[in-house]
Amino acid sequence: MSSSPAPSAAALVAGTGALGIDGRGHLVQFYEHDAFLVEEMTRFIGAGLGAGDAVIVIATEAHRDGLETGLEARGVDLALAREQGRYVPLDAGETLTKLMVGGFPDEARFGDVVGGAIARAAERHVHVRAFGEMVALLWAEEEREAALRLEELWNDLARRVPFSLLCAYPMAAFGRESDAAPLLRVCGEHTHVMPAESYSALVTADERLRAVTQFQQKVVALEAEIVQRKQQQRRAEEVQARLAAIVESSHDAIIGKSLDGIVTSWNDGARQIFGYTAEEMIGTPIARLAPPERGDEFARILEAIRRGERVDHFETERVRKDGRRIHVSLTVSPIRDADGTIVGASKIARDVTERRRAEEAKDEFLAMLGHELRNPLAAVQSAIVAARLDESRRERALDIARRQAIQLRRLVDDLLDVARVARGKIVLRKEQLFLTTVVEAAVEAARTQIEERGHVLAISLPPELKVDADAGRLEQIFVNLLSNAAKYTPPGGRIEIIAETEGEELVLRVRDNGVGISAEMLPHVFDLFSQADQSLDRAQGGLGLGLALVRRLANLHGGRVEARSDGCGKGAEFVVRLPAARGPEPEQRAAGQAGAAEPQAATRARVLLVEDNIDAADALAMLLELLGHDVDIANDGPAALEAIQRTRPDVMLIDIGLPGVDGFEVARRVRAMPGSKRPLLVALTGYGRDEDKARTRAAGFDYHLTKPVEVDALEGLVARLWSAGAGSGMPTLQ
Repeated sequence: MSSSPAPSAAALVAGTGALGIDGRGHLVQFYEHDAFLVEEMTRFIGAGLGAGDAVIVIATEAHRDGLETGLEARGVDLALAREQGRYVPLDAGETLTKLMVGGFPDEARFGDVVGGAIARAAERHVHVRAFGEMVALLWAEEEREAALRLEELWNDLARRVPFSLLCAYPMAAFGRESDAAPLLRVCGEHTHVMPAESYSALVTADERLRAVTQFQQKVVALEAEIVQRKQQQRRAEEVQARLAAIVESSHDAIIGKSLDGIVTSWNDGARQIFGYTAEEMIGTPIARLAPPERGDEFARILEAIRRGERVDHFETERVRKDGRRIHVSLTVSPIRDADGTIVGASKIARDVTERRRAEEAKDEFLAMLGHELRNPLAAVQSAIVAARLDESRRERALDIARRQAIQLRRLVDDLLDVARVARGKIVLRKEQLFLTTVVEAAVEAARTQIEERGHVLAISLPPELKVDADAGRLEQIFVNLLSNAAKYTPPGGRIEIIAETEGEELVLRVRDNGVGISAEMLPHVFDLFSQADQSLDRAQGGLGLGLALVRRLANLHGGRVEARSDGCGKGAEFVVRLPAARGPEPEQRAAGQAGAAEPQAATRARVLLVEDNIDAADALAMLLELLGHDVDIANDGPAALEAIQRTRPDVMLIDIGLPGVDGFEVARRVRAMPGSKRPLLVALTGYGRDEDKARTRAAGFDYHLTKPVEVDALEGLVARLWSAGAGSGMPTLQ
């Protein structure tokens, strides 16, 4: 087994087999450490000088210094060699600069500079050796194609002039997976390839074989690691792409900035919120978004970030590109590098302008609600006190209290209806109706308000007009329009109701000569809580619910409503358009009774009233007694169940919200009592939704009354329930 070390460049050149019979050869030495390269350069150049060859060294200053130190240590007289023209040292960087044109080695310049030096040396000496590391400098600068082109120029020169050439590359320049193919191209430009010192130092063939085996194992392991890294990189890229997509598609502004407040990233959400593009913002101060009076906020926020603190849900104002101010909620977090050092900040900004407006509208609405509730309550309270103090004014005081109670009920009903419509909870019970029937009922409901203000009401209604509608809801539309006209028309004004058909539509107009609507207000008259009168005294009153409810109810009927006005002081017109009905004649109802049952003659009944509110129970009991009924009161569920056995009521009016045993449970227990004759059950509650009525029906109630109860409705209901159930114990009214 051989024990000779791997051949050096000097040994290869010394042998004819290495360079060929013409003495030519292009060798490449790979190295891991500079000391090894200098040693190989010294052996290669020293052997040439010792054999009487001319040598040209194109190397870096550090490598030239190391070479000359090594040669002198071996006894080479470099001064004499220079004098004889056999040792020509050149700086690699300076020489390379002379060759380059447009980032690429120029063939003509190479021929003049390098080729000229080789030719001059060849004229005076039989053999020429050269060392060059210009290619290594280009490779280190990632100019790989330029380095390979320079290798080709060296080879072209060697075909014209016989000389031997040693190039060198550090192995560290090929440390990436993508360097495998370029390495093969480098090797392909050379006649001999010499491995780095970790292999060249091996002495025996067995050592080299073992090393090759180890290299093969490392290659396999490296390839497996490369595959794994590629998979990890692909997964990381997918995650990054998803995160980038999330950031870019977010409607929130997601912004990166440096610790001195310079914008470094800007997503599309930021463009939507602030109006600036990424090109306009990146590289500029984030403080440009602040209104003048809020400029110090950024300094405070960045100071908190430098301390490693997070700023959560900080609400402030910012200025858009178009100059408009917006409310934003900011969350700002520190950005840390791999070492945990804070290097910047990420900010998420959400436009909360609409939310703030909604909050302001809510606050304004609550203030209006307080005003509108206190006014009738104050009138009721004053009327009660006046009735007590002066018996002669009792009738007038009670009339005031009655009107204000009606106003309170309408306010509550409008509020509930708006909520029901908004949640899609209103179910229309459509039937074919004569329009005159519904309009007459609406006029009757609004008559007091119209007459109080001395308005003239003119009605033009063709009797044959028919509509498919919910009678109660359609009446509600017309009552609100008439009430609005009466409210905003000065005393003694004129209100007109005009109906006609246009094609397949039935058109009803409510027109007045009142205060009119400004051009600014006209687009908003149907908005919820919208009112033209925002003055402190709010002389006209109201919550801005009526017209909003008109539009929503009209839409539910498949129609629409519009407002018209020529401006302030020029009156207004509201136009309701509904699909006209076709088909058989509907049954004509009396005015004021749209959808209502015929009143029944009063009949004396025994009533058990179950109500935990003492005042409410006493007041309702007095009313029922005045209407001719016998009334007993129970203030909770157990007392009611006990009273049934004692009083044997015909009808029970039961409050749902009783303490302990609630009204539902009372109804269920009553229905479970033995015997054929059971009392008829009426739920008495402040909840009037369809789902509330379904729940009372499921608990066993025969009827559902929503507080406050109208006197006529209560009397008619008790009489009808008692008559329907008398003698059988089974109600017919649901």
